[in-house]
Amino acid sequence: MKLSSSYLILSLTWISYSSALVIPNINDLVTAETTKSASSSISYYQSVLAGYLPSFFNQENVIELKSDENNDINTDFESWIHRQKDISFQGILNNIGGISSTLSESEVSEGAVIASPSRIKPDYFYQWTRDAALTIKSLIHHIDDEKFKNVEPVKNIIESYIENNYYIQRLDNLSGKFDDESKSGLGEPKFYPNNKPFEKNWGRPQRDGPGLRAITILSYISLLNKHQESFSNQFLNNQTSVYEEIIKPDLIYIIKNWYKEGFDLWEEINSHHFYTSITQLSALKSALIFIQENNYPESNEFLTQLNQTFNNLKQFIEFDSGYKSNTLPYIIETPSLLKLGKRCGLDAGTLLGVLHAHNIEFGNYDDIPFDIDNNYLINTLSAMIADMKYRYPINHPKIGFENAIGVALGRYPEDIYDGYGTSEGNPWFISTASGSEIIYKFIHKLISMKQDIVINQQNKEFFKQFIDFDKIPAQDLVSAKDSDSDSNANADVIIRFGSQSYKTLAINLSSFSDSFLEIVKDHVDNNGSMSEQFNKYHGFMQGARDLTWSYSAVWNAFRWREKTLQILESNF
Repeated sequence: MKLSSSYLILSLTWISYSSALVIPNINDLVTAETTKSASSSISYYQSVLAGYLPSFFNQENVIELKSDENNDINTDFESWIHRQKDISFQGILNNIGGISSTLSESEVSEGAVIASPSRIKPDYFYQWTRDAALTIKSLIHHIDDEKFKNVEPVKNIIESYIENNYYIQRLDNLSGKFDDESKSGLGEPKFYPNNKPFEKNWGRPQRDGPGLRAITILSYISLLNKHQESFSNQFLNNQTSVYEEIIKPDLIYIIKNWYKEGFDLWEEINSHHFYTSITQLSALKSALIFIQENNYPESNEFLTQLNQTFNNLKQFIEFDSGYKSNTLPYIIETPSLLKLGKRCGLDAGTLLGVLHAHNIEFGNYDDIPFDIDNNYLINTLSAMIADMKYRYPINHPKIGFENAIGVALGRYPEDIYDGYGTSEGNPWFISTASGSEIIYKFIHKLISMKQDIVINQQNKEFFKQFIDFDKIPAQDLVSAKDSDSDSNANADVIIRFGSQSYKTLAINLSSFSDSFLEIVKDHVDNNGSMSEQFNKYHGFMQGARDLTWSYSAVWNAFRWREKTLQILESNF
């Protein structure tokens, strides 16, 4: 492989970086046991890194960095954000049939969203129901932000996606059929880009796809209504036909299958999963909002089924599933694995589930549990940071920092998928960007709702990273007895909305959120391309190239950064 000059410079930089892994202050670790583990890990990494780089250069799938005048390493953060947002959005469009300039019309149907153009090591040249729904959701937000100005090509491709899914839904596949009682075929996770069924072994069924698709299409209908627009696609015709022919089958699937086990979003484990359950619940909520706001003449029988399923699923999520534990402070993605002692329960799927389930732009989702300011969610992010700070050597220089700082995040601690096969798990762009989006959404909700910041025993460890409780002036505090909410009676500290301490905390949280995006900046290539993962030792990208979901997740984080900085500026 021919190496560019910038590639060699980065490589030499990395050699110096890897040899410095002993620098982290082990005395700052929380427990002696953790110290022993981290110290052993660092010694191990030092022993293997010396011989790792030459073998790395011989790998077939390493992405070669190209020299150009816009080298991101030398670009300031704000300029990079502006540039990378456009690149990420174009990265999304490049992977959708009918609007891409690089995909063949004979291979990729119009409206089909491929996961990646990679066809070998790994082969991601398919359309996944989940990835496609999440990707199109970003396009919907783009149109909303642009207020329907100069967005006709994007509008057309969203409607082509909806039409394309009409055909996909009706394909017989190895998960089942469309026309049986439970709509079992809708649990099929992926299809060829030309709308042919995938008929090889796979982790099926995956029960999150129908709910995510319903959320996305209902979001688009809400967008049309908000801006007083209508469908342009003649096949789709009108909202009634789209609801009856495409959305309602997905709702029936959830009603008939929500309590059954299925494979997780990582396509590995057949069980009950937080991500699947919370997004299914959100789909039901989206449908109930649509029916109510549009006075849709849904039958009383089906409306009763929707409401009953919503209540039963919510009960399951909050109390019966094991997603919430009395002994652990974070959300458990797959309780069966925790029970068997195979995993600790931490998983980026819980972060993604909350982000994808609270469809706040298009309705009131307050009754969906585990919202963005939920202590269990905040503790999940904190616990993943605490684990992966030590787990991934590229994060080791951040050990010992007094102030909170984001780290590169992977899927889950026990991960062994390396992008090509099974060896060791790595950080993912999706997970790392989600850390940023969560915190920015958290800040945005606090300010937009004019909420005081309530600090208690469940979230105290998180907040103490951003403000010294002992130095908060009395005028910035609210007494628990004077609080409007009974739930604040046991609060340790309540910071008054609009106070100087409130502003300080919000700004510090904003910097924390940016630190995750700084990591993204450090690991994209010079052209802004993003793969699936970046190696935990040397930081170079690997796995599927130009992963659509990576572009979508990073674009979403940029979008929420912009919205949050605007509300910060207008309020303080």
